[in-house]
Amino acid sequence: MSGNTSETGGFVHEQPPLPPNAKVVEEVFQEMVATLAELPGHLVRPRWQPTPPVQPPVETNWAAVGVISTEADEFPWIEHVQGDEATGTPGYDIMRRHQTITAMVSFYGPEAEDNAQRMRDALYIPQNCEPFSLRIQGKVHSVADFNRAPELVNQQWLNRIDLKLTVRQQVDRVYPIRDLVAAQIKVIADTGLSTDVPVTP
Repeated sequence: MSGNTSETGGFVHEQPPLPPNAKVVEEVFQEMVATLAELPGHLVRPRWQPTPPVQPPVETNWAAVGVISTEADEFPWIEHVQGDEATGTPGYDIMRRHQTITAMVSFYGPEAEDNAQRMRDALYIPQNCEPFSLRIQGKVHSVADFNRAPELVNQQWLNRIDLKLTVRQQVDRVYPIRDLVAAQIKVIADTGLSTDVPVTP
């Protein structure tokens, strides 16, 4: 990461505080499913893993969850925050955008549909969404209808219910764009005459 700012020129990188990264978002989804569907944490698994674990027995209720798409809005909002001379805090820019995160939760086991319904309905209780909102600055946007997608495993049908949900997330990034203290500009008239004008805030 470079130490560039608007004073030095060149590419600038975001600075702390950083927004939640993809791993944190995945962890929040896992915790949300386990809590609201009332499933043990170890039975709510990431949808894709480098080394897939052994699948639970057919009579076990469990779930797999993973983010399947992230769609960001165009034209983020940018605001400059003035520095504070008293504390020596320099000015900076905040870039804010909103994005839609779509996650797929697959429930397995004899009570797959019941667990899916339990989680779906619990998502509409504001108190249940507060921890989720605080950790990733997100809010549940919609919960789709269930899809029944049984899997044939070892010549035995495994009950599976897919539930797709979308979350609207606010992402704030801080960039080292410093306060403009003064500037020297050149004014050129139609006649060709030019004048240098100092500009101060």
